[in-house]
Amino acid sequence: MRSPTGYKVAPQSYAKLEAIADELRGVLPTTPGSSIRLDCVRILEELLPHAGYKLKVEEVDKVHDCAAFAVPQKQLIVFRADIYDLVHEDHVFGRSTVVHEMSHIVLNHALTLQRGAGAESHRFFEDSEWQAKALTAAIMMPIEACNSIASVADLAEACGTSVESASYRLARLAKDGILRRLPHGLGV
Repeated sequence: MRSPTGYKVAPQSYAKLEAIADELRGVLPTTPGSSIRLDCVRILEELLPHAGYKLKVEEVDKVHDCAAFAVPQKQLIVFRADIYDLVHEDHVFGRSTVVHEMSHIVLNHALTLQRGAGAESHRFFEDSEWQAKALTAAIMMPIEACNSIASVADLAEACGTSVESASYRLARLAKDGILRRLPHGLGV
């Protein structure tokens, strides 16, 4: 059975995370020619520094155990060099890592480097990693986009996510009765 992988934080519902994503998307830059696909390089190198966050890129051997982390109390975001390169290559993992770390910041998670649920048991909706992943999906794949695409692959391409993430997002929205129709390739 799956269990939470982060630390315990204030509870958040999917509905609340969707509302946060809707509000946030209005200030996030998109790539030229798209109203959906986020410009993750600009988020990392312009938006977050404008909000007071310093970006630090570290060599792989210094932070080999995680792709990136934020230290909100120091207004610092640290990216492993190879992941930073993936952001500039517009790779889905690099892109989602930017939004994931930004999600921790937006949700006021103070300990983003702490991975692995501690001794205190908690439920998924109280889990820092679950919340950041759910908010990342909501930000990168807005409901309007999910309702307007023909297939899982089309959503992944339009939003710059993995097919696996797009499939999970669509299945979650279908389960909650939010999708108007099931896209091709979604086996719910």
